[in-house]
Amino acid sequence: MTWNYRVVKKTYMGETLLGVHEVYYDDDGNPDMATVDPVGIVGDDIHELRREYVYYLRALLRPVLDYDEIGGDDA
Repeated sequence: MTWNYRVVKKTYMGETLLGVHEVYYDDDGNPDMATVDPVGIVGDDIHELRREYVYYLRALLRPVLDYDEIGGDDA
């Protein structure tokens, strides 16, 4: 199972929000699961923090996923 960071759209209490989530893919490359809550950028040192930041920027360049369509809640 592979994963990456993706921007995910969720509706909560009538409000639509976007956040960066970890998204996991099935064997065919389709989004299968997503973290319930958005994830933050953390690292052990400045180099790791920069690398994570680049992964987040890549997520912003990809299409937004809808949480309800990818079976979120399992990761």
